[in-house]
Amino acid sequence: MQPRILELFPNPTATGNRGEYLVVRLPERGNWSLSDGYHEEPIPANATGVVALSMDPANATALLDDETAVAGSGGVGEPELRALDGYFPLAASGDRIALRRNGTAVAVVDYDRAPEGHRWRADWGEWRPRGYDPRPAARTENATVTPFVLPDSPEVPVEPLRAADDRLLLAGYTLGSERVADLLVAAADRGVDVRVLVEGSPVGGFSARSARLLDRIAAAGVEVRVLDGDPERFRFHHAKYAVADDRAVVLTENWKASGTGGRTNRGWGVVTGRSRAAAADETTADDLAALFREDAAADDAMPWSEFRNDTEFHGSGKANGSYPTRFETPAPSTADVELLTTPGNAADRLVARIDAADDRVLGVVPRTGGPDNRIVRALRRAADRGVDVHLLVSGAWYDREANRALVEALEGEPIEVAVSEPRGRFGKVHAKGLVVDDTAVVGSLNWNEGAATENREVLLAIEDRSVAEFYARAYAADWRGGGVHLPVGLLGGLGAALAGAGVVARREVAFV
Repeated sequence: MQPRILELFPNPTATGNRGEYLVVRLPERGNWSLSDGYHEEPIPANATGVVALSMDPANATALLDDETAVAGSGGVGEPELRALDGYFPLAASGDRIALRRNGTAVAVVDYDRAPEGHRWRADWGEWRPRGYDPRPAARTENATVTPFVLPDSPEVPVEPLRAADDRLLLAGYTLGSERVADLLVAAADRGVDVRVLVEGSPVGGFSARSARLLDRIAAAGVEVRVLDGDPERFRFHHAKYAVADDRAVVLTENWKASGTGGRTNRGWGVVTGRSRAAAADETTADDLAALFREDAAADDAMPWSEFRNDTEFHGSGKANGSYPTRFETPAPSTADVELLTTPGNAADRLVARIDAADDRVLGVVPRTGGPDNRIVRALRRAADRGVDVHLLVSGAWYDREANRALVEALEGEPIEVAVSEPRGRFGKVHAKGLVVDDTAVVGSLNWNEGAATENREVLLAIEDRSVAEFYARAYAADWRGGGVHLPVGLLGGLGAALAGAGVVARREVAFV
């Protein structure tokens, strides 16, 4: 058994980080100590095995749990909690902790900022909030898939809600739509099991409009829960999805007029259900229902009544735009679907798909976090090896400056980057999606720092050429105002017609 630092918890949610601790593994008794380069603290001389160490063991006891015991001890017993008699703080802003024997470092952990309420473990190699377990990507084969875009098709995301007979689970960042509230209440009235889960601290505050709607929904017997407990597993519950019987709706848009109401945003969405060929298999809806139950049952999810009694609500505007329908929702197709989530697997899977691209990558997102963002770097790598790569970002006033800086930073590279010019077809870009060869990815994930590691996000990767082509056509029209179509190569996928003539077509069709 080698000496090792097994776990760090430098930033509990308690005032003054009360109860912070670390867990070490000591193969035998000896002259052990801890050092951060400024402080040196001896470990109790008779300590051996897996030991939890804290300056405040009274408060640390409540923070240690069975998961810590199993991870630290290899499943053979609980770690012993011992008091550090001297002063040895764990810096939340980052530190270098050394486990020493006879003054010589035998195990070292360097860490950056420790998010509040998160623990680091050696077997994870990352920070995770208490109560959170990453989920593997879940795959459903031969699913029925219907893609759509907003504001063109505002009826498509709510039709499954209207038709639900058995279960209706709605998860969102915010809920501000009268129409959606009406459908939830109507479903509850006809005996459907209806549940709602929303974020408690959205940017700008929790709106009075949303509170009024949730009051009405809860009064109809709907279970409404809010993710706002302490400690929180996620910085934001930013996912936007619904489960209606055996169908799932996954969106880039919020459940409000500007999003699913079709009043402002360019958004992407998809409805997926059970195919006849896979009638007995588990569906994406089942996987999302399991995710919903897990998130809604966690310690940081509180009942609406409890949240409401302790929250100040804020005013909010209402979108009233009207936009033409240019992209009719196509007939359903059959596709393989992969459910991706964050924190956890989504960023890795997106980067892997981009790194494997052969012909095209079309990305659309409001903001990226800059040229060194992990996904942007993957786009740049793809462009460098000859893949046609285009990235469309928001031109909204609050995104414009940063996105113009991105265009300038990537000028001269083979990747094409444009700031959106809606020209009356929609209000602003809010979609978050990718077309990678013949796969489309749709979901709630922005690319800014922390979204992939700290937020709850939900995405679907749909492996089907017709679905990818639908989004590619909408993308082509949105590129710099729709005045110029994308090159033939980007729209044609892997068609044989591209052999030979495709290169010429790409050169002849210019962007303006």
